Amino acid sequence: MKLLLLALGWAAWGGLHSLLISPSWMRLVSGLFPRLCPFYRLAYNGLAVLTLVPLLLFKHSLAGDALFVWSGALALPRFALLGAALWLFWAGAREYDLSVVGGLAQLRSSCSYAGSSYASELRTAGILGRVRHPWYGGALLLLWTRTGVFDAAELVTSLVLSAYVLVGAWIEEKKLLHVHGQAYRDYQLATPMFFPWPWRKGGAR
Repeated sequence: MKLLLLALGWAAWGGLHSLLISPSWMRLVSGLFPRLCPFYRLAYNGLAVLTLVPLLLFKHSLAGDALFVWSGALALPRFALLGAALWLFWAGAREYDLSVVGGLAQLRSSCSYAGSSYASELRTAGILGRVRHPWYGGALLLLWTRTGVFDAAELVTSLVLSAYVLVGAWIEEKKLLHVHGQAYRDYQLATPMFFPWPWRKGGAR
């Protein structure tokens, strides 16, 4: 029962996280509180962190026997995948505007309730020429390599959050298709979604 509550908790956290950045919700909030726009992204990020803490504490309280261990011959693949995850995060950070994602840029300039902080132009430079969603790909790898020991609570957490990442990526794809149309369809055909093709040095430009 506690593992079910943990799964529902992660699902609720992911659902709330997606709802608060959805276009329909953003339109509603922009109509009701237009002057709060400069602070919205900061509040959104802060709420995500605050609601994450009790879930992590609850997961920690459910620690049990190991079901899977990245040990022995599996240790090297684990660190290779973990390194790939960190590289995807680093490469993505070089192309995304972190001040916009973090909410600081909105405090210094005019602000709108746009659903995606980097959807106004189709960017394919750097890592984005090799993979469409480097941070989502990095998150998927990190969820399964962040620890060397998986008990039931860790497994439930990774499964639910992996599903959340996949759904989030699907929603983001719909947004970007709506914004960029055929250009994004061409980009989808030329560039993988989460992980770069190792035999290609570049993608769409």
